[in-house]
Amino acid sequence: MLVQKPLPKFNISALLIFVVLFAACKKDKNILTTSTLITPTTFRTYYVAAEEVEWNYAPTGMNQITGNVFGNKEGTYLQNDTDRVGKKNIKAIYREYTDATFTKLKPQESADMGLLGPVIRAEVGDSIKVVFKNKASFPFSIHPHGVVYDSNNEGITGILPGTTFTYQWAVGENSGPAVRDGSSVGWIYHSHVMEEDNKDIYAGLVGAIVIYRKGYLDQNKPKDMDKEKFALFMIMDENNSLYLSANKAKYTLNHVSNDDPDFQESNLKHSVNGLMYGNCKFTAIKANDKVRWYVMDLGNELDNHTAHWHGNTVTASGSRTDVLYLGPANLLTADMNANNAGNWQFHCHVNDHIAAGMIALYEVK
Repeated sequence: MLVQKPLPKFNISALLIFVVLFAACKKDKNILTTSTLITPTTFRTYYVAAEEVEWNYAPTGMNQITGNVFGNKEGTYLQNDTDRVGKKNIKAIYREYTDATFTKLKPQESADMGLLGPVIRAEVGDSIKVVFKNKASFPFSIHPHGVVYDSNNEGITGILPGTTFTYQWAVGENSGPAVRDGSSVGWIYHSHVMEEDNKDIYAGLVGAIVIYRKGYLDQNKPKDMDKEKFALFMIMDENNSLYLSANKAKYTLNHVSNDDPDFQESNLKHSVNGLMYGNCKFTAIKANDKVRWYVMDLGNELDNHTAHWHGNTVTASGSRTDVLYLGPANLLTADMNANNAGNWQFHCHVNDHIAAGMIALYEVK
């Protein structure tokens, strides 16, 4: 007599899990694969160098809010003396070039961007290629937030001085605007070699990435906006910069201790785009222009800022406000219908921060 053996037990739960995961992988365009990086729809290529400059936190030599020359308060941070570095510091910044020869600089997009690197722009579905040349004295890198990369393109390995590396990043749906966002969202990029104390960030290496909905990138802005503006609220801690020793050697008699509390305080540059006391003046906005602001923050536990616009309001995440709360490594997007003409302050509302210089100006006319 033929005896039929029972069929092995079938694990329905395992099958369901497999089906769900398989479907998710097919649906999620942000899953990184080799083909994602090699065969994009559009390549957007940037040529970016890290370069050393003499940076001036207050190039006008005046407090542009009061219209006065610097007094004792401003002098705490900006006065050069035998034991104070002052307003000029050696820094490293990102600069954009026209091609891989790195011989012709591209003009900075706007004078109000200060020490910010070039804006890296792409649409959802694109791939970004950044040819990076380190023209500085220390190993530096470019680490992006928000986009998709593999470990070779993460930007945590230092690129040696004098050498070049090409980063390649994919722009998936999860890199772009979500349902409650507008037509674009912003991310931060920065050097990420000295992670413990942010020494390469404090050296000055930071910039913005903007990702647009497909079809919305139009001449360096979203096609439904008239302008873009970028603002970095950050206490540039020159005590933790890789260039502290070089700055002491160049600007002081070099006998002051790094542990001196007054010296340490003098090196905390409370700035907007690397400029203090109204020396960051945003280029004029036409009345009734629609302006998208990308407001960002980097630093440590002291870098909790409240960015406040005088004169006009903004909408952010569907709500109307005139203040954005920022924490370290945060970038928020806000839209302004600039319908109130005038010269207006734009500053951090933390009392100590505004008193120490974290204040800019913008004009609507």
